[in-house]
Formats: sequence, C-alpha cells, structure tokens
Amino acid sequence: MAKENVNCSNCDNKLIRYTNNKSKNYFCDKQCKGKWQKKQRELLGFTKEWLENEYIIIGKSANQIAMEIGRDSKRVWEWIRDYGIPTRTRGHDTSHLLKDGSTFRGKKHTEETKKRLSEIAIADGRVPWGKCNEPYWKGKFGSLHPNWQGGLTPERQSVYSSEEWTNSVKEVWKRDNAFCQKCNKHHNEEKNRGNFHIHHIVSFMVRELRTDVNNLVLLCKECHKFVHSKENINKEFIKEF
Repeated sequence: MAKENVNCSNCDNKLIRYTNNKSKNYFCDKQCKGKWQKKQRELLGFTKEWLENEYIIIGKSANQIAMEIGRDSKRVWEWIRDYGIPTRTRGHDTSHLLKDGSTFRGKKHTEETKKRLSEIAIADGRVPWGKCNEPYWKGKFGSLHPNWQGGLTPERQSVYSSEEWTNSVKEVWKRDNAFCQKCNKHHNEEKNRGNFHIHHIVSFMVRELRTDVNNLVLLCKECHKFVHSKENINKEFIKEF
C-alpha cells in the first residue's frame, strides 16, 4: 500500500499517510486527533455548559451521565477534568443540589419501620445479598426499574444531539449577545467563561417547544440555579404551558 497526500482533519496541514477505504480522517498527532474529537463531541451538544448542567446543577455522577449518553464512564470523567469542572469526592454533601431537599435528612427510621422495610425487601427478593448473589436490580431496565421516568432520558439525549438543537443554541447565544438575561453578566469575561447555560422557560417536557428559540434563554450558572430553586417565588423565567 503506497502513501498518499492527505490533509489533517483538525488543522488542515498537509500530510503523507498510508490510506485505506476505512479511514476518512487523518491527523498530525494525538493532540490534533483529540482536538478534532472534542469538536465533533461538542457539535452533538456535549459541551462544557451541558456537562456542568448535568454534573453540577442536576448533580448526576459521571457514571449516570455515561449510561445516559452511551459513553464510557472513564471518558466522561476525563471530559469533566479536561474542562476544569470541580469534581466531587465520595460521600459529598448534596444539600446544594436541585434534586435534593429530602425531608428525612438528619432523621432515623424507628426499629418497627426498619423491620417492616426488611420484610418487604425479603419478600421482593432483594435480600439476602452477598458475594454469591446478584444485585436485585441488575439487568432490570426501562419500566422494570424504580427510577424509570417513561423514557425521557433517551428523548433528551436525542434532542441535545440534534442539529436542530445546535442551531437553536447558536441563535440564543447570538440573540442574547452572551449576556446572562437575569444579572447581565457577560460570558466573555475570563471568570465567567464556561459558566453559562441554556434554560427552557416552558419545561422540556413540552415537546413542541424544546428547540423553540423563543422558549430558550441564556443564563449564567448561578442564575440558572436560582431559577430552579425554591427561592424563585415569583417564577422568573418559568412559565406553564
């Protein structure tokens, strides 16, 4: 097989490489390949802003994010580190997360309740659990799992990886001129870079408005967190459909 003249898919430098029918992309080195892969990933919607929303605002783990988007959890963890997103330690405090707020925090079950829960677990087949026993929920997906939400995650993944969503995001950034629409903070200031999110005014659950530019607004991370918190008593940037 002879070498041919090709261009680097990342920087367009001229290269001489062995070619075959399977390879369509060629690179100067691993650095160029990594930069090209990052661009392709972000075109699918997996940007720093998206990752911060999933990991910091919503509070998902790298494993949860990886499972939802069909990627390796180690790879997602590398994305988080490469973007400089602050990571959490095991056993971290989740009191600041949106989905937290358990009324049971700091309390304990009574012995009677513990006994009743144990009986239910035994009846369901979840215990006894040990080295030789498979975890009860292993292999249970979709509606068979208690965390099933009707298939919303694949829908969300499909929307955020679509060209329609990518185009809508570009329009929102252009329209709002990179300013947070609540506090007027500008994204181009060094301290603010990477801390902006696209917010759905009417919930993502409303399909026909998911990529509607008029239903999207640019907010900084702090304001986005406020909008979804209990402190937003006036329902700023929140509308019912």
